[in-house]
Amino acid sequence: MDSKPVEIHLAEPVTKPIVGKRDTKTALYHLAIWVPLTAFIIALIIKGQGKEGYEFAIFLYVIITLRFLAKHISMSQLIYAPVGKVWDMTIGAAVRAVPQKFHLAIGGIVYFALVFGVACGTPESETGTIPQRIQSIGGVVIMTLILVAFSRDRKNIPWGTVVVGFLLQFLLALFILKTQIGVNIFYFISKLITTFLEESVAGLEFVLGPKASNPFQYTFAVAVLPAILFFVAFISIIYYIGGMQYIVAKFAWIMVRLMNTSGAESVVAAASPFVGQGESALLVKPFIEFMTRSELHSAMVSGFSTIAGSVLIAYINYTGNNPASTSTLLASCLMSVPCSLMVSKIVYPETEESLTKGTVTVPESEEKDANLLDAASKGAAIGVQLCLLITGSLLAIISLYACANDLTAWAFDIVGIKNWIDGSQPVSIQLLLSYVFWPIAFCLGIPVGDARKSAEFMATKIVVNEFAAYANFHDYAFQVNATADGSYPLNGAFPLRTVRLMSFALCGFANIGSIGIQTSILGHIAPSRKRDLAELALSAMLTGAFSTWISAAVAGAIL
Repeated sequence: MDSKPVEIHLAEPVTKPIVGKRDTKTALYHLAIWVPLTAFIIALIIKGQGKEGYEFAIFLYVIITLRFLAKHISMSQLIYAPVGKVWDMTIGAAVRAVPQKFHLAIGGIVYFALVFGVACGTPESETGTIPQRIQSIGGVVIMTLILVAFSRDRKNIPWGTVVVGFLLQFLLALFILKTQIGVNIFYFISKLITTFLEESVAGLEFVLGPKASNPFQYTFAVAVLPAILFFVAFISIIYYIGGMQYIVAKFAWIMVRLMNTSGAESVVAAASPFVGQGESALLVKPFIEFMTRSELHSAMVSGFSTIAGSVLIAYINYTGNNPASTSTLLASCLMSVPCSLMVSKIVYPETEESLTKGTVTVPESEEKDANLLDAASKGAAIGVQLCLLITGSLLAIISLYACANDLTAWAFDIVGIKNWIDGSQPVSIQLLLSYVFWPIAFCLGIPVGDARKSAEFMATKIVVNEFAAYANFHDYAFQVNATADGSYPLNGAFPLRTVRLMSFALCGFANIGSIGIQTSILGHIAPSRKRDLAELALSAMLTGAFSTWISAAVAGAIL
C-alpha cells in the first residue's frame, strides 16, 4: 500500500527545458494569435481608457499572454520558483521568526484592525450602517467560535492557515465590492456573464420557437436548463485548450503558498466555484484514493460552500438580474476558496501526512478530446446528465418536502394550533426551522425585523436546496414582472442590505440532497474511501454552510 501512492505522486520528476517546450509550428501558431491581440490591446490603451470593460480586457490579455508563455518557457523555473524563494526569504522568514503561539494574536489584531477600519470608515448607506456592520463582525466571531467548539482536534487547529484565510477572504470582498477597479471589473463581468449565458436563447428558440425569447417569464426548465447545457459545453472547450487547468492551478498555487494547505485540496477548492461539487474532485482523481481524512473533508466542504458556474444564470435571475446581484454572487464564489479551506481546517485539522503537501498538480484527463467540436459535444452530453440530475432531484426533493409540510400542517391543525405569524397560512417546516436559523441570520448582519423571515429561506436551502430557497426568496422580495432591461426591482418586502446578504447566504450547495451527490461521485472515484466519505459527509455539509454564512457576514461588515 505504501509504494502505490508514491508511484502515483511524481516518483521521478522530469526536468523540463527552460525554453523551447513546443515545436516551431506551435510557436508560430501561438504568435499568430498573440500579435493581433497585442495590437488590439495597444489600441485599447491609446483610445479605450475609461470605457466599459477596459480593466477586464487588460487583465484578460495578461492572463492569455502568461498562458502562451507557459507553453514555450518554463514559468516555474524562471518566475514561480524564484518568487517562491523570495517569499520564503522575506514574508515566510518573518512569519517563521515569530513564535507560533503569537501568530493568532498578531494575525487577529491585524485582521480586526482592517475590518473595523473599513466598517467604521465607510459612509453609511442603504446597504449598511456602522452598527449593522459591527453586528456582522460580531457574527463572524460567533460563528468561528461555534466551529472551534465542534472541532475534532482543537489542539491541532492550524491558526496560521485560519488567519491567512480570513485575511484573503476579507481582501477579496474588499476588492470586489469596494474598490473602484474591482467594481468596474466585476460590473463588466456581471454584464458579460448575463449576456453570454443568454446566448443559450438562440438554441432554445430553434428548439421551442421564438416564444422562448424571454425564458425567465416561462418555466424553470426553459429558463435555467438551456443555460446550463450551453455553459457546460463552453467549459469543456476551455478545458480542451487548457485554460481552466491553468486558472485552477494558479489559484491552487496561491493557496498552497499562503495557507499552507496541500496541493490536492487546494486544487479542489480553487475549481469548485467553476465546475461545482464533485466534478472539481475529478481534477485530482489519481489522489482521491490516498487523501487523508482531513483532505477529504476539505474537498467536500469546498463543494458544499459555493455554487457552480453552470447554475449562476439561475441565481442571477433569482436575485434581481442586475450588476449588483451578479457581483454579489461572484464575490461569494471567490471568497469561498480561502474560506472553505479555513473552516475545514478548524473543524477537521490535519494530523496525517499528505502526499501532495507543498505541491500543486493538475493531472491530465485520462480521455483526450479529439478537437473543439468533440469537446463541445461531450460537454453537452455531460450537461444533459447534469440537467437530468438537477431536474430529478428537484422533482423528488421538493415533492417530498411538500408532503412533509402537509403532514406538519395537518399535525398542528388537528390539535388546534394555527400559524402564529400569518393566520391564513398553515404551520410549515420552514416556519419551525426559522427559529433555529434566526440567530445565524442575525449574525450575518441582517436587521432584527428581517431576521426571522430570512431564516425561513436559509432553512429551505438546507433541508431542500438552494434552487427552492432562491425561488421563494425571489417571490417574496422582488417584483413579479421584469422591467424593460430584464432586471427585477425590489418590492419593498426587504431592504437592500437584507437582499444583498441573503444573496450571499444562499449561495452554496450545502443541503441534505447534496450529501448524496458528493458521496456518490467521490465514492465512484475512490471506492475504498466510501466509509470515510459517509462518516465525513454531514460534518462537511454543515461546515460548508458555515463557510457560506461567514462569507456573508464578512461582506456585511463592509457593505
